[in-house]
Amino acid sequence: MDRSRLLYLIQRYSENTATPAELKELSDFIAESPDDELFTDVMMEQMGRDPLINKNIPAFEVLADRVVEITRPRRSYKWMWAAACMLLVMAGAIYIRLLRKEPVLTAKKEEKTAPAVVVPGKTGAILTLSDGSTIVLDSMGTGKVASQNGADVLVQKGKLAYVSSGKVSGSGSGAMVYNTLSTPTGRQYHIQLPDGTEVWLNAASSIHYPTVFSGTERVVDITGEAYFEVAKDAARPFKVKAGQGAQIDVLGTHFNVNAYSNEPAIATTLLEGSVRFRGRGGPNGEEKSELLKPGQQTQYDQASHALTVANDVETAQVVAWKNGKFDFNDMGLKKVMQQLERWYDIDVVYEKNVPDIKFFGKMTENIPLNDLLIILEKSKVHFQMQGRKLIVKP
Repeated sequence: MDRSRLLYLIQRYSENTATPAELKELSDFIAESPDDELFTDVMMEQMGRDPLINKNIPAFEVLADRVVEITRPRRSYKWMWAAACMLLVMAGAIYIRLLRKEPVLTAKKEEKTAPAVVVPGKTGAILTLSDGSTIVLDSMGTGKVASQNGADVLVQKGKLAYVSSGKVSGSGSGAMVYNTLSTPTGRQYHIQLPDGTEVWLNAASSIHYPTVFSGTERVVDITGEAYFEVAKDAARPFKVKAGQGAQIDVLGTHFNVNAYSNEPAIATTLLEGSVRFRGRGGPNGEEKSELLKPGQQTQYDQASHALTVANDVETAQVVAWKNGKFDFNDMGLKKVMQQLERWYDIDVVYEKNVPDIKFFGKMTENIPLNDLLIILEKSKVHFQMQGRKLIVKP
């Protein structure tokens, strides 16, 4: 089935206008087609459209359950779960639109004392200048926001950028001036460094960098998670310091670094080019290093300082956050909850005997948490919201 036909069938279903023959065609595709990527992509496209008003929202849950039933004998659980979750994402997206448009539906929701909607994160960050002053960038318009030693700091095209001003103040001692860009939970931001390197910061992350790169190397420090597209400059190697004693050396490349302090390992994933990961630690402070090829990932244990390399990593999953998506394929419960904590600015607690399950499926990051939990509850866990605390139950 081609993309346009599948989109047509899903639209007909969402509008309650599908004929019995069209419903059978859609069900047969779900049951028999090996192309789960096509199904996922088309569902994501449909979510981005403005669907017609459809008061039979539970029909999406019915179809999601049918997906599981009709595919169970012939398809993997991974495919069943992904198909069902995409249908429920669309149901949630439509439901939220209806709540905004239909007062009657809002009243019904209040009668059931449903928890308040926890909205997804957004673009935003805090810029700390060299003198310690801060600028909140969440709602900052386009234009110049500051002048730092040798650079104008601008917000342009949705990102922070540094442009050389040629005006260096001070006594000429050559001391570099540093800024820090940090994202709270529920925020992400994009920055162009003074050398043209592009960096995307995930939630609860930071990058510390000079306002002008000088000398024989370019060095930045990060916490949390960041994706880099490094500007080529063979004469001045680019280095990223992360965590305790970890460093990534590059010339020009695309890579992702996950260095959250509350995760056991620092993960460096190479998408393009070449990088060398260096970790220094252990009882004798010895250095361990690995030269990465595209598709490889190092895991550097922050406690034991053990360094391992994984091959053929799903790089699209690693950088899904940078592209505005969740990718939960083959991902454990606690890893999923860590992503939700950072993006929705919530605290997650676990009751006893919660099963260690894995999830499958992809979805956009712009849906309310409440709707995402409806999807996740198709697994063997349950959730309860208390304010901004999410309780995970068996």
